[in-house]
Amino acid sequence: MTLADLLRQHWPEYVARAGGAGKIPSPHWRAVEAVLSCRTPRLGGHIHRCTDCGTDHYAYHSCNHRSCPRCGGREQQEWSARQQARLLPVPYFMLTFTVPEPMREFFRRYERIAYGTLFAAASGAVKDLFADPKHFGGDCGFVAVLHTWTRQMAYHPHLHLVVPAVALEPGGCEVIRAKNPDYLLPYAALAKLYRDRFLAHLRDKHPVLAAELDSQLSDIKWNVNLQAVGRGKSALRYLAAYVAKSAFTERRLAGYDAQGRVRLWWTDSDTGRRKLMTLSPCEFIRRWLQHVLPKGFTRVRHYGFLSGAARKAYRRLRFLLGCSRVHVIAPEETPMSCPHCDGPMRLMHKILPARGPPLSYALLHSR
Repeated sequence: MTLADLLRQHWPEYVARAGGAGKIPSPHWRAVEAVLSCRTPRLGGHIHRCTDCGTDHYAYHSCNHRSCPRCGGREQQEWSARQQARLLPVPYFMLTFTVPEPMREFFRRYERIAYGTLFAAASGAVKDLFADPKHFGGDCGFVAVLHTWTRQMAYHPHLHLVVPAVALEPGGCEVIRAKNPDYLLPYAALAKLYRDRFLAHLRDKHPVLAAELDSQLSDIKWNVNLQAVGRGKSALRYLAAYVAKSAFTERRLAGYDAQGRVRLWWTDSDTGRRKLMTLSPCEFIRRWLQHVLPKGFTRVRHYGFLSGAARKAYRRLRFLLGCSRVHVIAPEETPMSCPHCDGPMRLMHKILPARGPPLSYALLHSR
């Protein structure tokens, strides 16, 4: 089973249950259209011929949509390689900023604003504590990645930050290291600052939306998890899975059960054991689509001396730490070979993209 197969069979039913085509957000339409077109003549491609056996092979283009479970593997590898090359010889921590349960419906309704506020609040809280002389008293740098799903594809927006335990003195001439390699920042102070900055940002930038929130949100705890992750490689590999991937991989799909429900493998984090869950096709599509981000929204952001605007500060920090130049080891590309005889392939022709109405709309009129 593939996601495209499932959409071809059940997309019309999903649209009908949603109340019609006008009830489906445009980012969801784009995601469905991309998946249906991925690696098909719709997007065009190339014809390759084996130089040994003379067999022609068709290679169609990928959609490269970040919600497509078949795409993004190459981007993951390249992103992970770039980030690992920029690692500093200091301890690293992964900070996870979660959203209280009462806030999740607000996030669903105002995705772009809520996600943007989440980035602003979490990054601002970390910067404030790093700048405090009681902790580091300098400028920090980190990478933040938005994650919106659980292993069962439920909606759970949260932010992961990978933070090196080092700061650059405001004058830029001195490195400030952590006093304790197992300790970065105080949890309670960070969680409170994160909550206060989130609510304050909404009141300042979006007062009408802020008025919709429960006033008790300022009294409950907002969870932040701080975890030491050694030299950072394992944390970056973990986050790479969220950079250009969907909420699931097609390897987890186990077909239909006797009642026509979709079977999905998932791993229980408490026991580490794989389990099977079943969902109706429409519920499966709904869970997948709720993780489609607004068009153009940046899921990965860099801050402080790791941002693109602070290249000089980053190079100065590497010099002060005694690091060599950044050398990115790009993943090797495997040359295309014939699946029949393993012979080398030669490009013969280009296949132009097919014209026609959107596949996602055509499905609605095919039944």
